[in-house]
Amino acid sequence: MRGLLRGTLYCGLWYGSVMAGFLFIACPMLPLLFFSPPLFRKCNDLLFSCWELYSTALLKVFGVKILVSGDHISPTESAILVMNHRTRVDWNFLWAAMYQACLPSIATHRLKFVLKDPIRHIPGPEHTSHETILEILKNYCITGWIMQMNGFLYITRRWEEDQSRLSRTLDYLVALDRRSQLLIFPEGTDLTKNSKEKSDRYALQHKLPQYSFTLHPKTTGFSYLVQHLQQANYVDAVYDLTIAYPDYVPQSELDLIKGKLPNEVHFHIKRIPSANMPRHDSTLRRWLEKRWFDKEEVLKQFYDKKSFSADIWPLTKQFPLQVALYFWSILTGAAVLLLIVSPLFQLWTFVLSSFFVALSFFSTGFNQVETGWYWCWKTHFLKQKRS
Repeated sequence: MRGLLRGTLYCGLWYGSVMAGFLFIACPMLPLLFFSPPLFRKCNDLLFSCWELYSTALLKVFGVKILVSGDHISPTESAILVMNHRTRVDWNFLWAAMYQACLPSIATHRLKFVLKDPIRHIPGPEHTSHETILEILKNYCITGWIMQMNGFLYITRRWEEDQSRLSRTLDYLVALDRRSQLLIFPEGTDLTKNSKEKSDRYALQHKLPQYSFTLHPKTTGFSYLVQHLQQANYVDAVYDLTIAYPDYVPQSELDLIKGKLPNEVHFHIKRIPSANMPRHDSTLRRWLEKRWFDKEEVLKQFYDKKSFSADIWPLTKQFPLQVALYFWSILTGAAVLLLIVSPLFQLWTFVLSSFFVALSFFSTGFNQVETGWYWCWKTHFLKQKRS
């Protein structure tokens, strides 16, 4: 019971802060998109970076240590981040790792995820597993909406459509000159018994080694991302991130709700300059496969020693975390109170929720709508400027 209360409080504060940021800050900024998409994107990136401080502070309050070693991440670089996907909730701990990795520039990095687009409608009983339902809730409720507003990209695993989405998003970031960090999980899914069996079958068919701590990576999306940004001269580095759990592995959001938080989460970061990256499709694919072969060995050594390196970066700046903890907690409390007592705020919430639900059903997501509107706005803006 104590663990359930602990987990419910953690998830309630975490999700409540997302809801509060969505209703109080993100949505009131929507009119900016019509007048100036670049300013809208800048404000949203800043908002999300500030919220990441709260996620980091919550982990510290609830006793989860984030231990980071290796190379620092430059928040001013345009970079691609690749990471093994040990569990469904890896991203929950990644924001805290980014806080330590990007110090002292705590609010300048712009981390954006490339995530799988879940099933929008459950067509039958075979798809009603709790993992599927959690995925839909995560991506088609306030959490997913705020991620879309932050420029997270959802892919369908249908390459023709995914290539078009990736191209539009990357061209948009290049046009805005927003030096962002794009995170991709090359394995495509988290490590479970079922996904490992599929990976082992793939290894057997292609005469590859079977992995114990990772899945064989999918190389198509990674190769396209790197090549597209290389052609635009817009990638400064690729960062190889490795995540590991030395004690307890929370496999899904349900574990977090039950209060089953790990005591420690370890990250190791390796920076590869753009000049050292291959430039052709086949060599990029082989490069990624080689990184994953090495990552498997690194993880094997980790679970023997329970550490990547003795050189752990200290968590130095506490004050921003304290400010974020108070600010977002108060904002969350205010949102909950208004939802209970204010009919006007309830109406505001209903209207916004209805709008984003409709957007989820009748479009490919807010980020793609934003991208499309930017090019229309830019064309109109240029015409006005010329005239």
